[in-house]
Amino acid sequence: MKVTFTKKIRRISTVVSGLALGAMLMFQSCNKDSGTDPISPYNYYPLEIGQFQIYQVNEEVYSAGNANPVLKAWQERDEVTSVSQDSAGTKVFIVSRYTRNTAAQSWQKTKEYSVRHDPDKVIVNLDNEVLMPLVFPYSPQVTWDGYRYFKVEDTDPRHNTLHKYENINQALAIDNLNFDKTIKVSERADTAGIVQFRLGYKEYAANVGLIVDEQTNFDYLQENGEFVGYRIIGSGTRRVRKIIEYGIAQ
Repeated sequence: MKVTFTKKIRRISTVVSGLALGAMLMFQSCNKDSGTDPISPYNYYPLEIGQFQIYQVNEEVYSAGNANPVLKAWQERDEVTSVSQDSAGTKVFIVSRYTRNTAAQSWQKTKEYSVRHDPDKVIVNLDNEVLMPLVFPYSPQVTWDGYRYFKVEDTDPRHNTLHKYENINQALAIDNLNFDKTIKVSERADTAGIVQFRLGYKEYAANVGLIVDEQTNFDYLQENGEFVGYRIIGSGTRRVRKIIEYGIAQ
């Protein structure tokens, strides 16, 4: 599949105070050659009209009483389709999501969501949840609550978890796509327990955006309060989104 891509990423205009802007410029200057941050903190979540990413999505759904999971596969296309300004004068970009089952089918629009660049973070409003996928500066010492802007129920696997950065500015290959600079956001990583398996992370590429998103939540099989075997999945889901194409729509 041919990849169309442009190296020109227009700088996002954000209305900030003089103090915040000065702090940001100082941060960028200090980190330009440090190997710990791209030149712009927004490089890992760029926004431009026409910019798109196409993902292959694979899902496994486990349920009690079924020996094998239900397997699903489809493709998703996210494209920046418009931009407006909020009451504070900050640009808000609208992203349209399209889906199809196979590459031979036509895209069908399923939803829209919004994204904005704040001086210290990226804010995404998706499916009535306000998410904070990235904060600045990028550092392995930084942790944050990516769900602080909405209530996560106690039974939600995301409850009481903190995001953190890993593998900052590392090269990464995904199938036939190679990315010079990527960053990983670990959302939860409870993978060694005997009761459940929880793994959530996203990876972003500079000047591209999201390239991998895995969300896995398994509960191990029990009968009458006793575990059946060792770490046998009783219920849960695994969903993996991997980028297969990206560029700027003509």
